[in-house]
Amino acid sequence: MNLDGIETFLDLIESRSFHLTAERLGITQSTVSSRIKTLEATLGSTLFARGRAGASPTAAGRRFEEHARSIKASWGLARQELGALDRHEGSLRIASTVSLSENLLPDWMDRIMHDMPRVALHAEADYSPQMINDILFGNLDIGVMYAPRFLPEIQFELLMKQRFVLVSSTARKLKDVDLPTYVRAGYTPSLEKSHSELLPDFSRPRLSVGLDLLAISHLKRNGGSAYVPEHAVAGLRTGGAANIVSDAPTIEQPVYFAIHIKRRSSVVVRKAVTTLKELAASGLYGSG
Repeated sequence: MNLDGIETFLDLIESRSFHLTAERLGITQSTVSSRIKTLEATLGSTLFARGRAGASPTAAGRRFEEHARSIKASWGLARQELGALDRHEGSLRIASTVSLSENLLPDWMDRIMHDMPRVALHAEADYSPQMINDILFGNLDIGVMYAPRFLPEIQFELLMKQRFVLVSSTARKLKDVDLPTYVRAGYTPSLEKSHSELLPDFSRPRLSVGLDLLAISHLKRNGGSAYVPEHAVAGLRTGGAANIVSDAPTIEQPVYFAIHIKRRSSVVVRKAVTTLKELAASGLYGSG
């Protein structure tokens, strides 16, 4: 793996100048040129068009940029994990959708830390497209997400259905919901579709948000009505911000977990998946 060539390529993508890249990397301009030529010969493609205006990436160069960044990230991850193995017997990288980062993800982390004390763990909250890319490139072991993208390299499995309920600072019944202060939940395409089918009269409010945490924050600041995850209701009630609208329909959002097919045989991954399924089956975060 020509990491010097990758690093030089990525710097040149930003600088568009062989001279500037040489200065920034502390090497000669001829070394920059040599590294790029070697990379181009290895790939069998011209990555930059050279001219008086500098170095402009070709179509192949623009396409290779994504791969180059992934290679650099994977190399850094590999160094980090191999270093961790000097102190631990294994490593695991997990992520969940942001909406589940306040309940399911922390509980899952606690269980993994308790059940696998010799495993180094990295956890984060992210969005479905990024988690899928990270799994594809080996930067993530297990992702819990709303929107799967079915690919031959990735195994997706339905984990549970997360419940979203309508809450309001003023209304106890659906007929009393004030439409001008209603906030439409645009968290996922699936949830939006269900919302349109169940509540067509609520489909065109002034404000819509793409993250439930934003809806919750807005309700606390300004009042109004919105669909939020069921687990958030207790906090809204305690703060006096909102209560459940009793006759409003509950909307269920499917939640999936994903792993790379090459990681299915990993003992650490299998144990973490088993723990995840046990937590989902408890009913604390949604229905199985």
